[in-house]
Order: sequence, then C-alpha cells, then structure tokens
Amino acid sequence: MTVQNLNDEEISMMCDIAQTAGTRLNARKRDELQALIAEGLVAVVEEARAGFAAEYRLTDKGQKMLDDRGIGITES
Repeated sequence: MTVQNLNDEEISMMCDIAQTAGTRLNARKRDELQALIAEGLVAVVEEARAGFAAEYRLTDKGQKMLDDRGIGITES
C-alpha cells in the first residue's frame, strides 16, 4: 500500500479513526491499521491497556490526504 493507492476500505478506516479515535475497530481492521501507521497516516495516541482499547488519530499527513480527496470528516 502507498498513500496514492489507498483502497476504499482503508479510507473508510481513516474516517472511522477520525470520528471515534479508532476505539471501535474490529480485529481485521486493526491488522490493516498497522499499514496506515507505517505510512504515517495514523498515529497511536494511547496504547491499549487492561480494560481500555488503544486510541488512534489521523496525522497531519493523513488528514491532508483525506482533504485532498475531498473527504470531509465531522467529528462527534
């Protein structure tokens, strides 16, 4: 995967992360998340610990990529 070749599912995951800090990602999506982190599009805000899921956020690079594609995110 490269930033230019993100598929719809990866973009959708980035939107999920922007809206929920990644706390609602299932196990399959968490595996794909590692590639987004490696590309510098997503960052770990807080590591998982007992009773709490890890939290993630878009990096400036990730947000710019979504902005450049015209994908708006409304945070709740």
